[in-house]
Amino acid sequence: MKRPRWLRRSIGAAVLGVAMAASLLSPAAAAAATAPLPYAPDLPNLSTPQIAYDVSFQPVAKGVAVRGADGSLLYGVRSGNGFAPLQSLGGTIVGDPSVVVTSNGTHFFVRGTDDQVYTTTITPSGAQTGFSHVPGLTVTGEIESIVARGEPSANIRIFARGTDGAVWTNVLRNGAWIGWSSLGGFATSEITTGRVFIPANQIRVYIRGADHRVYLNQVTPTGASGFQPVGDLRVTSNIALADDMFFNGMEIYARGEDNQLWTLLTTNGTWRPLGGSLTSDPAVSSQANLVAVYARGTDNTLSINKRISAGFLGFTRIEGQVTSNPTALSPNGFEGRQAQVLLARLPGGALATNFAGTNSIGLLDSFTGYVPVPGPAVD
Repeated sequence: MKRPRWLRRSIGAAVLGVAMAASLLSPAAAAAATAPLPYAPDLPNLSTPQIAYDVSFQPVAKGVAVRGADGSLLYGVRSGNGFAPLQSLGGTIVGDPSVVVTSNGTHFFVRGTDDQVYTTTITPSGAQTGFSHVPGLTVTGEIESIVARGEPSANIRIFARGTDGAVWTNVLRNGAWIGWSSLGGFATSEITTGRVFIPANQIRVYIRGADHRVYLNQVTPTGASGFQPVGDLRVTSNIALADDMFFNGMEIYARGEDNQLWTLLTTNGTWRPLGGSLTSDPAVSSQANLVAVYARGTDNTLSINKRISAGFLGFTRIEGQVTSNPTALSPNGFEGRQAQVLLARLPGGALATNFAGTNSIGLLDSFTGYVPVPGPAVD
């Protein structure tokens, strides 16, 4: 049986650059790494494509990052309504990468095979810096990175789960890491973060706790609220936010123990069901007049549930089987105001996009079908 992605170790021989070679190949380093605490087996055992957003003014998709089938970090830059061929940035990573865009370039954060955090950057000129180590924490989950709306555009905050199950955070400020600090909690899911409108520099951090409820911690440069439960629903997936929204920390989605999709607006604290029978984490995209939620069903095809002024319309099937969690976006610059772009892994191992524009009266058209992104196979 395939182990969950957060416990997998690559068998590839590549290492994360010269700076990583000693630690990844050293028996002493391997022995020093604490065995990861397992997540519960009810979470979807699937990878997730990661969009690189530039949020300095408006959310614009700059590219997509994934883990290759050989364990390397892959990246494809935005190209029209899709993405250019995936290129290997090297390394051997565990789980999904995390990627953000700042004025200094496109920044990638990964978990190495020694359970340490590493980063590499593609500069605005297109050069890759090579991998460097973010020291001080042995991690037991994927890295989450975000640029707070009210912070200087070059500052990046990252989050990771430590060997104690707690959420830890570190900040790149003025080109240097300030050091890891614990936010507490006990995560039984990956970490999800989002921005809010007020206060401008607040980041909302969501996890599933030991009791399978969703917990929220509100983090600012000067402190944190501590993790507090958000409603009583017990969830069985990672928490989803609309990453393509400028302010995306208020409305969350997850799979319940009944396998339905559930949603909660944090201002009222009440979960409500949206139907479906999910076999993946949900993905959300949002514009002013359209929220679209995607999830894989029992037939391994994705379905969309759209919310317009009348509310959610129910799930509609999208043809074509996929083998990963979906990623969805509605970035400006794509064709049509309500255009939707899906990304997912196909059964043959290719990353693929699926596009839906708008018709003559402004309603969302059907998806046109999956188009593989050229390049290596993805995990």
